Formats: sequence, C-alpha cells, structure tokens
Amino acid sequence: MSNTLQQSKATFIEYLLFHYQFKSRISVWILNLLKSSPELLQQIHFVDESIPGHNTLALAMVNAVTPVAIKYTSDNQQIINSNEIFEVIANHNESFDIKIYFDKTQKRDQKLDDLLLKQLLQSPYYAVYMQDIYSIPLSKQSETSIISYLQDNIDLSLQLQDKVLFYQLSQILNTFKLRNVNTTTKD
Repeated sequence: MSNTLQQSKATFIEYLLFHYQFKSRISVWILNLLKSSPELLQQIHFVDESIPGHNTLALAMVNAVTPVAIKYTSDNQQIINSNEIFEVIANHNESFDIKIYFDKTQKRDQKLDDLLLKQLLQSPYYAVYMQDIYSIPLSKQSETSIISYLQDNIDLSLQLQDKVLFYQLSQILNTFKLRNVNTTTKD
C-alpha cells in the first residue's frame, strides 16, 4: 500500500479529531493510536457501509443516531463501549474496517468520500470495497473527471504493461459506468 494512502488516512483521522466530537473517549484514544502507527494504518480501511464478515470498528459522533458509542466486531464477537476495544486494536495485528456514524442532520462529509475514492484507486484490496462507488455522491462534472482519470491511467498501465493496475482500474471504471447507467435509469 502506498505511503500516500497511509498519509491520507492519517490526515483524515486528524481531520476527524479536530472537527468532530465523538460519543466515546475510547474512539479518540484509538484514532490517535492509529494515526501515529504506520503499521496500523496499513491494517485499516474506512467504509461507508459495514461489510458482513469483516472485522469492523464502529465509531459514533455526538448526535449520531446509533445506540452505541463504539463497537468492535470480530469473528462473530462484539465488544461494545469498553476499554477492551483499545486493548484489542493495540495488541492484535488484525485488519479491520472503520465505519463512522455521523450526525444525520449534517451534510455528508466530502473528506470521507475523497478518502473512499482514494482507497479504491490505491488499495490492493479494492475489489472487496467496490460497493462504495455507489454510495459516494458525485456531481456529473466530478464523475466525468474520475472516468477520464481512470481511462488515462488505464492507457498508461497498458503502455507500462502493468496487468494488475490495468485490471484494477478497468474494474473501477466499469463500476463507475454501471453506476452512471443505474443512476440515469432511475431518473
């Protein structure tokens, strides 16, 4: 995973800590731990929707509509509102997703959407998270720009004979085009 993706995750965590108030102090402890550890940053993936079967850390902002402040789900086990969550994350080398519950009365956070997109483009685990493409609200101009970026980089990957990158970008491009078709037929 590229350093720029790790830096983006750390920057996003820093942004969250300075711009939002969490229901649980444990959330703040964990986010500070994550942003200071390159090893842990490699293990996390922010998500818009939880994925069944994935280890997931759910964090709630003040005024979010969710009954728990913090929850860690792993192997059909749940730890809720407990300091034990910090211990598990600090002492186990497990990959996990982070789902954030924002205050529903606030406008959707563009920085989260930017990170979701960056993770898709730069993570080797992109295929598992393709459903995020459907949740990212984009203007027609932004979507057109992303599709153009993908097409240009697909061409570049062909010139460089990078089959892995070609396949990744092609899948993402096809999903964006499918999203566009689905959105158009709904209107």
